[in-house]
Amino acid sequence: MLRLTMRRGPTPGAIYELEDDEITIGRGSKNQIIIRDNEVSREHCRLVRLIDRYEVVDLNSSNGTFVNGQRVVGSWLLQPGSIIELGDSITLEYERLNLSFLQHPTTQRSTTPDADDSTIPLKHFLRMALGPSVGQTYALTDIIVTAGRDLSNDIVIHDPEISRYHLRLRRHKQEYVVEDMGSTNGTFLNNRPLREPQVLENADVITLGSMVQLQYVTQPGTASQPDDDTDEFATLAQPDAAQMARDDTLQLAMVDGSLLRTTKLGTGLVPGSLQDHIFIAYARDDWQTVASLLLSLQDAGLQAWVDQYLTQNSDDWRAAVEQALHECRLMVLVVSHHSLDDPHVQAAYQGFLEQEKPIVPLLYQHANSLPPELTRLRAIVFDTETPRKSFHKLIFEIMQHRR
Repeated sequence: MLRLTMRRGPTPGAIYELEDDEITIGRGSKNQIIIRDNEVSREHCRLVRLIDRYEVVDLNSSNGTFVNGQRVVGSWLLQPGSIIELGDSITLEYERLNLSFLQHPTTQRSTTPDADDSTIPLKHFLRMALGPSVGQTYALTDIIVTAGRDLSNDIVIHDPEISRYHLRLRRHKQEYVVEDMGSTNGTFLNNRPLREPQVLENADVITLGSMVQLQYVTQPGTASQPDDDTDEFATLAQPDAAQMARDDTLQLAMVDGSLLRTTKLGTGLVPGSLQDHIFIAYARDDWQTVASLLLSLQDAGLQAWVDQYLTQNSDDWRAAVEQALHECRLMVLVVSHHSLDDPHVQAAYQGFLEQEKPIVPLLYQHANSLPPELTRLRAIVFDTETPRKSFHKLIFEIMQHRR
């Protein structure tokens, strides 16, 4: 059984069963699925059945149709768990009710007796072992829990490698089933690619991309919510610093069904991999703002390069910077007190000027005097009160430089 569930919009939780061969979605009264919202066009998109699934076709809507954060151009074949967005306000989840999976637990990894045989209820938690909020604990209480960058998720993780809708947990009896939501950088369970739903077991480690790790922990329901000093949470996996240093430029990725080791976000190193990218030049003290900028560029469908995940002055860093200078088509220069004094930033924008490539300064902090070579460039002023608006202005400026 296929259906859409509204996760964000005028009627959260509304379920739309999908049965017809063609189903239109829009604001107008002639649609099969009517959504009264100003972000939704009168005829916004169409679902077309293809044997046992649907594809979505955008109907030249004003605010766009997106699947898992990517704008739909032409048609897009939906997979169970796909997140459909109509403009900025409406989020729909495409689901296939897999009743057989729930009725036949023999497909699960666990060989322990069914949790329902126990009279002791369990509490379930995720704790971040690696990422932007190390040590933070998330209690799992809902039937469905989602994790990703978008603010509509139950667990919001602000990291450039995390997709807008990255991961989903579903509760079945006293267990949680974990599945990837078509994320860009992948989900791994105990270092193995998560290709299909899996039942979680106590102490399992979930890796999102290469920079975020969550550990799943269960406790008897009679116990109070754990704090940082409990024995159960003392066993959380801590990242091996030596191993991370050795693998600083590498991650695992699935390509055509094969597990490959590739350069991770921002590193380059594969010839030609930074073509049509945007070089972001910045001081690392400004990374928090740059990370938000990077997410905004990704959401707009733009590819950007940063050196955040490389050790400055290392051989890999030098090679990647050299590659980025030659392959990236445009530079966003984040101007601040730190960046104007940073010799790495100075060398980067000088390299772009010498090649006569476009540079768009983003004035993050007011500077009394810009270097003469930057004063003639058209700059975007960053407004701390409305950062999103500032990023939109920057993106518009970038679009003007498209070749």
